[in-house]
Amino acid sequence: MTPLAISPPRSTPEPDISSIPQDAATIPNSATPQALTVCIYVNKEANLGPYLDRKKVQQLPEHFGPERPSAALQQAVQACIDCALQQKAVFSLIKQGYGGEMVSVSASFEGKQHLMNVLVVNSIGYVLRFLKKLCRSLLCDNLFSNQPFQQYNAASESPEAYENRRVEAGRVDQLGLKTE
Repeated sequence: MTPLAISPPRSTPEPDISSIPQDAATIPNSATPQALTVCIYVNKEANLGPYLDRKKVQQLPEHFGPERPSAALQQAVQACIDCALQQKAVFSLIKQGYGGEMVSVSASFEGKQHLMNVLVVNSIGYVLRFLKKLCRSLLCDNLFSNQPFQQYNAASESPEAYENRRVEAGRVDQLGLKTE
């Protein structure tokens, strides 16, 4: 009897082809799984409470993402730290995670760089709940949403017209996130 030849495990990693554009004619839709992504919109007109600097919030992008939920969460939480009047105060309000997938956020205070890991579950619902709790801790209303915000334009409409338009666009809950 001849023994079966056993191939050694591959030592060469597979090439990363994720950045190569794919032609829809060569790869059927059913063969390309869609990655779960989320877009977190920033309300620059939000009531920011006592922890965040309005000038810094104004410099944030209109949204974070579309990204994997963990990446969008990391960007939004880091933005809160970066926009803090006192990074130590905001940093202390963030709940540290243990186990599972983590993302890191950092803050500079007391002459040192501080790192914290935030637990991430790759679900949009978890990201929105985490940000809602963070906004509650920061005492700021309506800072983030998974829907675009309609910004108030003082030159073109009255505060009453803006509020009516905002309410009609979607119910805004009391804890900081727009609900669908």
